[in-house]
Amino acid sequence: MSRPLLIAFQGAARTVTGSRHHIRFGERTWLFDCGLYQGRREEADRVNRTFVFEPPDLDAVVLSHAHLDHTGNLPTLVGRGFAGAIHSTAATAELSTFMLADSAHLMAKDIEYLSRHPHGRAAREPLYAAEDVTTTMGRFERHEHHRPWDLFEGVRVEYFNAGHILGAALTTFEFHDKGRTLRLGMSGDLGRPARPILQDPEHHPGVEVLVLESTYGDRLHRPGAESEKELADIVERTARRGGRLLVPAFAVGRTQELVATLHTLCERGRACDLPIFVDSPMAREATGVFVRHPECFDEETFRAFTQQHGAPFGFERLRYVGSPDESRALNDRQGPCIIIAASGMCEGGRILHHLRHGLPDAKNTVLFVGFQAEGTLGRRLRDGMNPVNIFGEPVPVKAEIAAIDGFSAHADQNELVSWVSGLSPAPRRIFLVHGELAAAETLAAVLRERTPAEVRIPEKNEEFELWN
Repeated sequence: MSRPLLIAFQGAARTVTGSRHHIRFGERTWLFDCGLYQGRREEADRVNRTFVFEPPDLDAVVLSHAHLDHTGNLPTLVGRGFAGAIHSTAATAELSTFMLADSAHLMAKDIEYLSRHPHGRAAREPLYAAEDVTTTMGRFERHEHHRPWDLFEGVRVEYFNAGHILGAALTTFEFHDKGRTLRLGMSGDLGRPARPILQDPEHHPGVEVLVLESTYGDRLHRPGAESEKELADIVERTARRGGRLLVPAFAVGRTQELVATLHTLCERGRACDLPIFVDSPMAREATGVFVRHPECFDEETFRAFTQQHGAPFGFERLRYVGSPDESRALNDRQGPCIIIAASGMCEGGRILHHLRHGLPDAKNTVLFVGFQAEGTLGRRLRDGMNPVNIFGEPVPVKAEIAAIDGFSAHADQNELVSWVSGLSPAPRRIFLVHGELAAAETLAAVLRERTPAEVRIPEKNEEFELWN
């Protein structure tokens, strides 16, 4: 009789953040991703501190990519006794080094603020500290795309290009036991074809079981040319008002793509009269990692990078802001400008200070270029809430609120279905994760119509036997 092969969906089930999938093969157990749940403070703290297994009993973690909703709870796991290896691509490990350190720093600052301004809320210990991050990074083992390795006896793993952010991987697990074989595919976050900077998502060899993200399962992105035009229009409209354009953007991936797009617009003579500030030390660090990994670039970006002295990540109007004093000085700056700052869902970081300063001014624009999860400040702004609380105080919203979904690094419905349809042989079972329920249900209906697969939307902590 074969060893049990089970998967339990312990995070990002019927929601977008906090990816965590628990896999068991016989006596071996591991996680695929261990991300931070992002949302309302009390709920997020409770979810991130809770594991339904004993961390010391876990044998390994396999990562898809470096975004904090996929890696950000690793130091909590390590602090609770996990002592195994953490497997990733080299770029993911390099990005995680400073992303996790920044996360620990922001947690400490948040606790410090709450202790001074409790507003009826008790300050807690942070989830983890800098020393936990250091210990965590010592556990990383690096792997290349297209170079299979043995995770355990009977478990072979291979990474393929996901096209989502630098180093992101589609992951396949091949299980062998007593003459039986099963292939499991984990999409992590699936990127989009024909986007700036990175190579397109690959089709890995077919799998019997597929775990697929569904973030934009109920939506279609605008074509890239339309998104670029819309960005140029928003920049120029804001400049005519004499305002500043505030862009909350993930420091890894979205910021670099946005900078590359602004570089292209400037070369074409549009939206190029304004100074551009990237106010994120983490984005500056991330851009350095991009520069060190040109093998991940698509042909056009590689050519520009090698022939134009580092473009599109650095050009005449672009400035990377370093110190907190430089960041604060931006709020006193006169005249129109563009400020790109983390975090992408407005849940921390320097963007909060710019929003507190800029939201009450009708000349300004806040532009969202990525998904905003339920419960986040970014989602409340996109939904039209006015006022909003920032640092525990109400801030009136008079600035224009705009959004361009075409810059998303997540595949939309057509791109998800097209990618699944390109797998050969077709999967017989698909589990949809990393999407709000409405998006997952819409995508499930389309996949059931266009593929032969049984499609399920697991509930949190629901477990399935994969041999069946």
